[in-house]
Amino acid sequence: MGHLRDRIVLRDTRVYDRHPYGRAPGRDPELLRRGIEPPSELELAGMGRLSDVELELLHHKMSCIVEEGREVYMSLSISEGIITGDMNCGILTAGGDPAVVATGIFFHSLLNYGPVKYIMKYYAGDATMGLRDGDVFFFNDPAAGGVHALDMFVATPIFVGQQLVGWAQVGGHQGECGSTAPGGFNPAATSRWEEGLHVPAMRIGERWQLRRDLFEFLQNSVRNPFVFASDLKARVATCKRICERVQREAERRSPQAVAGGLRKILAVTAERARDRLRQVPDGIYRHVLFNDGVGTGPGLVRLPTTVVKEGDHMTVLVQGASPENWAGPQHSTWHLMRAAMGVYLFTYFFRGLPPNIGCFDPIEVLVEGPSIANCTEEIAKAEGTTPAAMHVQNLHVIGSKMLYAAGEYDGVCAPFARSPMTFVYAGTNQYGYRVANVVGHENGAGQGARHDADGLDACGFYWASVTDIGEVEEADARLPVMTLSRTIDTDFHGFGRYRGGAPCVQTSMAPEAGCQMTSKGGAERVSHSPGLFGGYAAPPNPRFVIRNTDVMSSLETGQLALDMAKYALATTQHVHGEYELESASQDTQNFSRGDLFISSTGGGGGYGDVLERRPQDVIADLRAGLISPGVARDVYRVVYDEKSLEVDAPATDAARADERRTRLQRGLPFEAFIGPWLQRRPPAEELRYYGDWPEPGVEHYAKPFWGLFDRAAGDG
Repeated sequence: MGHLRDRIVLRDTRVYDRHPYGRAPGRDPELLRRGIEPPSELELAGMGRLSDVELELLHHKMSCIVEEGREVYMSLSISEGIITGDMNCGILTAGGDPAVVATGIFFHSLLNYGPVKYIMKYYAGDATMGLRDGDVFFFNDPAAGGVHALDMFVATPIFVGQQLVGWAQVGGHQGECGSTAPGGFNPAATSRWEEGLHVPAMRIGERWQLRRDLFEFLQNSVRNPFVFASDLKARVATCKRICERVQREAERRSPQAVAGGLRKILAVTAERARDRLRQVPDGIYRHVLFNDGVGTGPGLVRLPTTVVKEGDHMTVLVQGASPENWAGPQHSTWHLMRAAMGVYLFTYFFRGLPPNIGCFDPIEVLVEGPSIANCTEEIAKAEGTTPAAMHVQNLHVIGSKMLYAAGEYDGVCAPFARSPMTFVYAGTNQYGYRVANVVGHENGAGQGARHDADGLDACGFYWASVTDIGEVEEADARLPVMTLSRTIDTDFHGFGRYRGGAPCVQTSMAPEAGCQMTSKGGAERVSHSPGLFGGYAAPPNPRFVIRNTDVMSSLETGQLALDMAKYALATTQHVHGEYELESASQDTQNFSRGDLFISSTGGGGGYGDVLERRPQDVIADLRAGLISPGVARDVYRVVYDEKSLEVDAPATDAARADERRTRLQRGLPFEAFIGPWLQRRPPAEELRYYGDWPEPGVEHYAKPFWGLFDRAAGDG
């Protein structure tokens, strides 16, 4: 490591490259940070025999196997998240390192290997356990290497004769996990004991047969045993298919070739990641985001990300995050913060490289703990995805600037939409069984604007590269709500020279029997979808519910207004009822017949100066209902005829020139700006979870800008 990495000074009383908790029954955090396991003799023998062409063919075959597994799992499941792609299938090396993963949630390829390594270290040689072909292991404990208890996985060893060549792993967002809130997300939770079932690594089957006692124990631990049982069987069946496919390939090529090929895929990926890093200018890069909610109430917290890049190595540092607060579940873990980086790196920065753990071989990840970013074991963490996503958004801004500086413009874009607003519905569905889960329309978020084009509308899910929003009629049959509208909404994206993608907004209604609903999110006042190079951030995304509406009577008389999108409902209130616009995270509440839920996961950030957007593109957005007349006039400064929508080019040029002059008049010299700016601070009640202001953990911080922790300057 070079001189830039030496600029990082770590605080003596904190941990950085590990979890602030240690080993316990079923978990060993050291296994998560050990890196890629050394190759075994079997793997070394196979690695030496494979040419580059043979390795490429094997990699392609393994990729086809896990993609087939993805289709099998989605087809067999009846869980909403799995059906729409919130899932992952993968093949791990014999040592437990993720080597080949399917589309869906790529970043799962950096998670849930901890239990496999735990099995190899503590169970495989144990006299009461052992490891055999057809063993089935279940796990979902976030402290042992997962996301949250809602994401449930199954793993099985792949044996060829007596030789272990790898592991098959299948899982995703099943939802209901026995939490005190139906559907698993409990925004009021303060400890992990309020967040349901936590299973580190439990063998629930042998010789591909599930043990009835453990199977029924798991069913009895959740509210929807029928859905749980069905999805667990779907995971096991998918694992079996993957195992059989890999075994056939090992019989054809040899066990050494498959085991060594999986291990060599990681080595080649690591070297290609180093090559990519060499192409980016060395430097120190930084971005900061804030969240405005803690638990179910307001509260400002901070999360900064710093990247130090030198040669073929990159250090990613999260230092100065707000302390853990014991007031809600918005807490992440070291392994989740690292894994979440794959959402950006696999899709953009390392695009074209295999999305496996080899990409992280040249990356050092330092996450200060205890903090909201790297919490202790007992604290609630079901919404650890919130600080993890803030970290990813920071990295997305940083990475885009790095690629821009390198001239790699194809990877330059504003961050993908991440203003979470998740409704979890609970009740009895049209098939007569109990459910508690999310709706697939959340996979219709907006893409960030690109360096040369607008972001795509309703294009995917933040955490998953390839997902689907699902069919309305099927979702209505599976969940205890009825969908009234799905549409692309107005003014719900970041503006700029190129605009961010707009999201799919869904309006649903409580059925005749009513239902329950829990909501979780963040960024209801401060956006988590920043713009890039002057582009606007996408707007915040508070919870929007309308109670005691007249919708049922309007439907019966055929007089229901067609426009049921968020913008129309909020601005015109043409549906009669009690309008509630409030904090995204709310505990479970009962809803009655006709109550409305209006939800979206938000739009992408904009790119570049709004005054540089072509007037004809502004008018096209206006015609399509993507922006309001006020945005066309007051943001983009386009002058047009209100009837014909024809642009008045000279008047538009004059309006934009006037706005540029006004900007200069608003500007201040740095010396005039910085003094008053350093005196400003949010109200005290907003800072109760923040930590020291403005730098959490450092009293009396007085630098004009946040920087690396500097012991010599007296910051600590």
